[in-house]
Amino acid sequence: MNERFTKGIETIKQYVTEEDAARMIGSDALADVAPDLRKMIIEFAYGDVYARPGLDTKSRALVVITAVVTQGAAPQTKTHIQRGLHAGLTQTEIVEALLQLVPYIGFPSVQNALTIAQQVFTEKN
Repeated sequence: MNERFTKGIETIKQYVTEEDAARMIGSDALADVAPDLRKMIIEFAYGDVYARPGLDTKSRALVVITAVVTQGAAPQTKTHIQRGLHAGLTQTEIVEALLQLVPYIGFPSVQNALTIAQQVFTEKN
């Protein structure tokens, strides 16, 4: 493991449980088609971008949630809402951030995101 990979792993642990971090590190569902993707996510997204100074963990999680929602990325929306809750966001903060997207991405996209959020909240409780 190189320094970026190690830093990425340390950063991931701020957003997920130890068990989820171990699963992320140890498994790679897309290894057959894209063997470098997991390494890129850990090194670049978490080791370089998430590890930057300037935002606290909760703020960074909220930015990422809204970014994946605007892309219409449902599986990643669920994942990042879970990570946001683990990072300390409240359900109210997540819902309000999603509602703030209505003027920019429209009601259907926000309704879809809120449906995913509701599922995550129900699973967590």
